[in-house]
Amino acid sequence: METYAQRLQKRKEDAMSNYDMDEIERLREREKRSRGIKPDWPKSVELGKDETPHTAVDIELSDNDFRKVALQAHERDITFNKMVGLILKDGLVKAEYRFEHDTRPQLLNEIGSPFKNEGK
Repeated sequence: METYAQRLQKRKEDAMSNYDMDEIERLREREKRSRGIKPDWPKSVELGKDETPHTAVDIELSDNDFRKVALQAHERDITFNKMVGLILKDGLVKAEYRFEHDTRPQLLNEIGSPFKNEGK
């Protein structure tokens, strides 16, 4: 039968880290660095590499429109500015699609012949 003090000592030994192993790992890392081998840590992080450059645009919105955009941004868990950017991009895509797939007839005027030597 073990006493309460023995149980506490056992818990303390289990909870303590192994300082010898930590020191051995530090020595290995120092040796790798001395040979010119770079450690895996710290991993470098390049901020903003996935983001596209932006242009500042001033817009005026009514309070009602601002609330609508802010609510949509909140529901998507993004910033207001990102939501406005998404709205603008979506509007541009729809405008391009509408231009390419317009049902109204277009008048195409041709000036001159594309084949200059055709009749000769």
